[in-house]
Amino acid sequence: MIGGMGLARVGFLGGNGHSAARLAAARGFLPRQVDLVDTPYPGFEGRPRAASLDELLDTVAGHLRTTSPSLIYATGIGGLLTLCLRSRGEQLQTPVILQAPVLWGLEHRWMPRVMRLGPARFALEQVFAAPAFQRRFARKYFTRPPAPAMLTAFFDGYARCSAAPDLFAWLTPALLRRLEGELASRPEALGRIRVWWGGRDRVVTPRELEWTASALRLGGRWPLRVVPEWGHYPMIDEPEAWAGALVRALAAADGV
Repeated sequence: MIGGMGLARVGFLGGNGHSAARLAAARGFLPRQVDLVDTPYPGFEGRPRAASLDELLDTVAGHLRTTSPSLIYATGIGGLLTLCLRSRGEQLQTPVILQAPVLWGLEHRWMPRVMRLGPARFALEQVFAAPAFQRRFARKYFTRPPAPAMLTAFFDGYARCSAAPDLFAWLTPALLRRLEGELASRPEALGRIRVWWGGRDRVVTPRELEWTASALRLGGRWPLRVVPEWGHYPMIDEPEAWAGALVRALAAADGV
């Protein structure tokens, strides 16, 4: 897989507002044998929206089947989408790394509930577009100041994410209840998963994993690795270190 043993492909499932720019710096630190494949979500980066969650999942599943990743790396809402795919029997044998995933915390935090209201979504869009808010966001949630071009591209991802209201409407406690039943009947769907978390992550905390482990009765089934110096966006903050961690994960005997 690494070191002359062929191509290793990573299927990357991004979080809300994801854009290819988030991975640009890290790509420069990956060896040629590693192909980091950004999974294109409908309604992101100006693409047409999906009519339903099932349609979005069909698109993501089709892309993963076509690209045949050696490893899936999912962050933010990409973590919940990965579990949705697993509940449908997709990618059961592909090792998964969930980095600061948004999972069962959806029903414990106020923001997802508020964002299902149209006026709140519109207000948030206006706030995210304000330069002063963007600077404050960068100071709080990045571990080091991004270059101006990177910050512009980061928030452009949110501006061009027409799927945001759909995701708030689809990713609900009702979906979590459905997943609990589906995953309980397909226990293999919860295998070959590990979790990475940044010790300086101020966007999503490890409480997310506690709530998820309780809901899915995981026990210690998902090993947790905390990287003390990482925040929520290590591929932007620490692109060389993040790329190195990804290569080592691929080179591990079990793929994660």
